[in-house]
Amino acid sequence: MASSEPKTTIKVQNSVFQKFLDVIEYIGNKFPSPFMLFALLGVIVLVLSFAFDGTAVTYIGKGGKPLTVKVLNLISADGFRYILTSMVKNFVNFPPLGLVVVMMLAMGLAEATGFVSAFVRKIMLGVPSWAVTSTIFLLGINGNLASDAATVFVPAAAAAVYAGLGRNPLLGMSVAFAATQAGFSANFLPAGTDALLAGITQSAIKIVPQTASSPAHPLINYYLMSSSVVILTVVGTLIAEKVVGPRLDKLHPYHGLEDNTGEHALTPAELKGLRYAGWAALGYVLLLLVLLVPETGLLRDPKTHAIIPKSPFLSGIIPILFFLFVTIGTAFGIGKGVIKKESDVGKFMGQGLAGVLSFIVTAFSAAQFIAWFSKSNLATVLAVKGAELLKMLDFTGILLIIAFVLLSSFLDLFVISGSAKWLILAPVFVPMFGLLGYEPALTQAAYRIGESSVNSITPLNYYLPVMLGIMAKYSKSENSAGMGTLMSMQIPFGIAFLLTWTAWLLLFIMLNLPLGPGVNIYL
Repeated sequence: MASSEPKTTIKVQNSVFQKFLDVIEYIGNKFPSPFMLFALLGVIVLVLSFAFDGTAVTYIGKGGKPLTVKVLNLISADGFRYILTSMVKNFVNFPPLGLVVVMMLAMGLAEATGFVSAFVRKIMLGVPSWAVTSTIFLLGINGNLASDAATVFVPAAAAAVYAGLGRNPLLGMSVAFAATQAGFSANFLPAGTDALLAGITQSAIKIVPQTASSPAHPLINYYLMSSSVVILTVVGTLIAEKVVGPRLDKLHPYHGLEDNTGEHALTPAELKGLRYAGWAALGYVLLLLVLLVPETGLLRDPKTHAIIPKSPFLSGIIPILFFLFVTIGTAFGIGKGVIKKESDVGKFMGQGLAGVLSFIVTAFSAAQFIAWFSKSNLATVLAVKGAELLKMLDFTGILLIIAFVLLSSFLDLFVISGSAKWLILAPVFVPMFGLLGYEPALTQAAYRIGESSVNSITPLNYYLPVMLGIMAKYSKSENSAGMGTLMSMQIPFGIAFLLTWTAWLLLFIMLNLPLGPGVNIYL
């Protein structure tokens, strides 16, 4: 196992960078767990509500009427009664909670039966050699459908595929890691991330009247994020082939030590399961079209017969996706032979909840923090004061969006949980940007781009040890690759994704393109 440790040569070459990473890791490790973080933030809200009791702001609400809001002291008899009687309601009514649990039930079934892994390996092992890099990017970026699971099996399979082709397996691992982490927010299909972040945004839009009627469904960033898959795939492929690949071949050449593609080959049972899943998916899509395409379809608005900006299809996208993945996962499981009785479906769905238990725990303290923050009116006061300051400094428009993207990226170096950061930022920045005339969907999109782009760079990423293990498996030379090598491979992808993705968002803004169905840039 000694080969998994960085050698002296790499430490010397990256000494300044290593010290920078050490500082980030040290600071990040001093942060409390997400549950305690939001518990502490809740206490801070209580103290601030006491300290600034009565502080008032006046702003223009919808309809041109001036509104005055005062900070309410929650360290009082009324505040105590509110905290005690609303605690359960705050948790149960926390918007992201139900959305995430429902999605994880369905994806848990698809993942536990082996469908997700088999589907990815089927595509990866079946494409021509010239398309392998772009295919891995395409699969990896869309891998967030399987939550973080894709970060484990896609890089391992990609390294084996590259080795089988006689190419550097470290490049395959690096490509997959960048795709699954730096491209995490982009997807062709709405995923659990869309539901989770939209739920948090939904909690924040009610703070000021300007955004109270703004859409906050899981598809509010769909047009931007689905098109980003193509953009990031092209950019990532160019960076891999022109920048990262040549550097790896020079410093860590691969000598064709072994071909492990056989370990990832599909079994006859998996192939049968994929056939069953394919037919089930086709049937489900046809049924969906029957309900959606006709003018009087059940998934259209019953009054206007439209799909956007409002319809059962948009408001019911999570249940629609739930039934899609339940259908596919069940069909695959039957074909593979792992689902033999009806109780097996519930068993596999239950396994999917294992990955969401930590979020449920965090959601309890996060729900109290957001509820207290809103009830005390501190969120409104901060948003109004912040908006006034930005207007006074004339710091709006493109520069403001770029600054928020960079802020999100910077915070990602210290707090890896994307939902935790958005739970903190959304109650302040969604209403603040709303007062400046921007839709919550734009604020959320800017956050997602900044937060996602540098995921694979932060030394706090949970999956760095997994990547180092893959690297150790293929690094048999004296100059073995370590943490410095991994970071040097990921930084070009992170920078390229951050710049390109931000530019793509700015293009949407300049052309005033909708970010999702029925969702504009400006209020």
